[in-house]
Amino acid sequence: MKSFLKKATERLGGHVYSRDSLPTGVNWLHDIQRGLALGPAPVCFDVGANVGQTVAALRGAFAEARIHAFEPFSAPRQALLRATAMDARVTVVATAMGSAAGSRRVQPHRESQMSSLTGHLQPADDRPAEIVEIDTIDRYCANAGIDFVDVLKTDTEGYDLEVLRGAGSLLAQQRIAYVYTEVGFLADDRQHTPFMSMFELMTGYPYRFLGLYETYPLHFFAESSVYCNALFVAVSVRERSLALRRAAG
Repeated sequence: MKSFLKKATERLGGHVYSRDSLPTGVNWLHDIQRGLALGPAPVCFDVGANVGQTVAALRGAFAEARIHAFEPFSAPRQALLRATAMDARVTVVATAMGSAAGSRRVQPHRESQMSSLTGHLQPADDRPAEIVEIDTIDRYCANAGIDFVDVLKTDTEGYDLEVLRGAGSLLAQQRIAYVYTEVGFLADDRQHTPFMSMFELMTGYPYRFLGLYETYPLHFFAESSVYCNALFVAVSVRERSLALRRAAG
């Protein structure tokens, strides 16, 4: 039966993979799970959580994860609070993450997922500005008593380098296992962090590049929208993962 379904799928132009044979770069959470390096209840940070899209994906991958979802803009944060109201293991934080603590007056974008602290996108309407409080990941973890972050996702429309600079102490000590971040590839694209700038920052710490994900904009979007997501892993976590996978056969 399996052989019949596989052949039928291939005749229709598809391809069937098992979970173990799925190539790297298709599903970032599957690749993290396949690494075997995380425990059953990982600590996950979603910086730029918007209305909870990644929170839902993290919960689907890690049933017992403790998720900290950072969303500084009021409208998407209210939607995020509603979406996670029944999940006691999600903490919604009304603060942006950056390279230094402070505050900034920002006008949200009409499309909430495009709001950013960089100010590069002009909002298309007259909605009022908001005062956004900014903290750093290092400070937040120290104040919350968090020693280790298993998964850090950041998608802040071009502000991701600042987010990660604010995690410099944790990164230097490899106290963040995986970093998943949006990146772009065009020099004049201020909405997405340049891939090489991100690569240089992350590999300046003891981290390695694992792959690119959600690459469909590279193939199907206009040239001005060439972006995707990149996954990095701490060297110590990578070494432990390889050892565990070898031991598992």
